[in-house]
Amino acid sequence: MPFSRKMKNTIGVLGAAKKQLFGKTQNPALAVSRKMKNTIGVLGAKKKGESVTTKYDAIVIGAGLGGLSTAAMLARNGLSVLLLERHNVPGGYATSFVRGRYEFEIALHELSGIGPPERRGGVYRYLEYLGMAEKVEFLHVSNLYRSVFPDLDVTLPVGREAFEAELCETFPHEAKGIHRFLERVFDFGRDFSRITRRRGQVNPATMPFRFPHFFRYLPVTWGHVLNRDVVDPRARAVLSQYWGYVGMPPSKISFVYFASTLAAYVRRGAAFPKGRSQALSNAFLARFEELGGEARMSCPVRQITTTDGRVSGVITEEGEEIQADWVISNADPITTCRELIGDDEVPPRFFARLQSSEVAPSTVNVYLGVARSPEELGFAEHEVFINEGYDLDRHYGMMHTVDVESPPAMVVTCYNIVYPEISPPGTSSVVLTALMYGEPWYSVPPAEYVATKNRIADGMIRMAERIAPGLREQAEVVEVSTPITNMRYAGAIGGSIYGFNQPPRDNMVWRMGNRGPLERLYFVGAWTQPGGGFEPSIMSGQMAGGAILGKIKKMQGGA
Repeated sequence: MPFSRKMKNTIGVLGAAKKQLFGKTQNPALAVSRKMKNTIGVLGAKKKGESVTTKYDAIVIGAGLGGLSTAAMLARNGLSVLLLERHNVPGGYATSFVRGRYEFEIALHELSGIGPPERRGGVYRYLEYLGMAEKVEFLHVSNLYRSVFPDLDVTLPVGREAFEAELCETFPHEAKGIHRFLERVFDFGRDFSRITRRRGQVNPATMPFRFPHFFRYLPVTWGHVLNRDVVDPRARAVLSQYWGYVGMPPSKISFVYFASTLAAYVRRGAAFPKGRSQALSNAFLARFEELGGEARMSCPVRQITTTDGRVSGVITEEGEEIQADWVISNADPITTCRELIGDDEVPPRFFARLQSSEVAPSTVNVYLGVARSPEELGFAEHEVFINEGYDLDRHYGMMHTVDVESPPAMVVTCYNIVYPEISPPGTSSVVLTALMYGEPWYSVPPAEYVATKNRIADGMIRMAERIAPGLREQAEVVEVSTPITNMRYAGAIGGSIYGFNQPPRDNMVWRMGNRGPLERLYFVGAWTQPGGGFEPSIMSGQMAGGAILGKIKKMQGGA
């Protein structure tokens, strides 16, 4: 696929500019790995007796969306590929689980990149390329989100004109500023689309002149741009409501990343797969196997083997050694380098690169199976953000502690609005989600863990009852997950759902690339380019797969 080449060319041109704009920072990303090892103890067992059984062109570690995407792309292009997953089902965060008579969606709220039939997005076109677009039915969300504050309640629709009109009607005194700001967002989006559509080399000398909007916003935050045009803090907060989807408030998040996210949803709307995100993961796996790939579930990897600075295969937890020309890791790069490869094999400069990035937040989720219909509960929208106030920096600060009765902001998702059959007739599947960092949970004593998570969950339910009275009383199933849950099942450092954070210095262009520190090692998933989220994770597989295929073609003497 050409996308990977385009992005590679773009990133190569822009990479040097980052050093001129930002100094070095040191964040405790690497130290988290040791804490997780002591807390969870998932990987890093001593070698058992091993034997070489076979060799593949490529081995993919982890069947999250990034790993599934890469595996399917390589298999489609004729490579022999082995996919290894430590869990018993594929998907990573793109999965579901059953409690009682309810099957809950774990993480997906709204999927971007699909679009309506007349205006398909990049994810859908990629699924068509893989030959699996017809394997998943996508349901379309009617409105993007409802935004609730103590003195404000507004619902924003799909489509640029409708989106802007609703904002201007709600904040007529800010109409000019809102229009000017959205012009900046979509001007940037057009430049970005033009760059990624280009074929061949990009001339670095002419890029700043040909794509001025793209270059202008690379080093700045969303808030830096927004605050120039919009003064009312209420309007700023509503325009920034998707900050829960990117993990950082306007004052910290890269404009490039937030603008790309908002533009994607506003232009083409949001979708949800029938059968939950598990259906999407299952479709990826089924297509991969149809293309000749081999997948092993419940098969953890404990070591990536190397020879002369090049990856040469893996050793499974059971001691089986499997050789491969290429290794692609969907595990986070910290765990991959420290636990699967080892400090001695990884160049120090790569660890320095990892240490300059900050692990993104995790979540606390409350899964509710409710014995009432959405209408009886008062739900009319799929996605409802509830906010205690307009100080988003304060909200972000409270994500770093467990000493709260309830988070100051969260999102309530009633999946039945877009997918009526997701729960039994007359019931509702409701999930409450609040961003919280994983590190504070390391300090919670085991004896206090259940009480801590239940206290926070109780506050979240109380908060949700502002828009859905009777939610607690009618709930027949209540399940709570925390960052520790995410660490246990997904294996991600800090339980991160977005990989590394994306301030300007680590935006989607300057973020750690797919290529690993050793020859023929690649990373995919939320921790790499283009970033965190379902669509970026899928597209990271396309980028890495395209890069590997390009390398193979070059080694074979192709043009």
